Formats: sequence, structure tokens, C-alpha cells
Amino acid sequence: MRLPTTLLLALTAIVIAGCHLNGPVGDHPGTMAPSREPSLISETTREVLTKRAPDTLVARDGSSCRVAADVYAATAAGSQFRCPWVPGTATSQDSAAHRE
Repeated sequence: MRLPTTLLLALTAIVIAGCHLNGPVGDHPGTMAPSREPSLISETTREVLTKRAPDTLVARDGSSCRVAADVYAATAAGSQFRCPWVPGTATSQDSAAHRE
């Protein structure tokens, strides 16, 4: 009866190690499940002040975001957009154009 007990202990150790390596379960408050998705930490949501053809959205703070043509066409000035905004790349013409 020694082999089944050893086998049971080995399987238990494997299961515990597997659960530990995968991290906490996401449905408990205050915990996050690990993900293989790319990190979006550098992306922030900002209001689109204006757009520069053919592919650039400009935020109120002067930062800009380059997007695909279909996203550019579907995004209206004044809307909120999540993107990896690049600081200070808008020109003074962008803000002047918005004021007119």
C-alpha cells in the first residue's frame, strides 16, 4: 500500500505547486489573475481636441496618438480615447484650429 500513498502525495504536491505558480484567482476582492495579454500601463484615456490627417489624434494637453485609418475616421473631436499618447508632439496650429 506504500505506492498509492506516495503517488497521492506526489500528485497533491504537483497540484499545489501548479496553483501557486498560476497566482491568485481573480474573483476575490483585491486580487488580480495573471494574464498573458500585453500590458496597457502606458495607455491613458484623454479627450481628443482635434485631429490631423491622415492618422493623428491630438489631446487637450498637446500630446498626440497615431491610429489606423478606420479608427481615425470613427473618432470624433471631443470624444474620449485610450491610447499610448506621446507628450508634446502637437503644434500650436492644432490648438489654434480648434479655437476657430
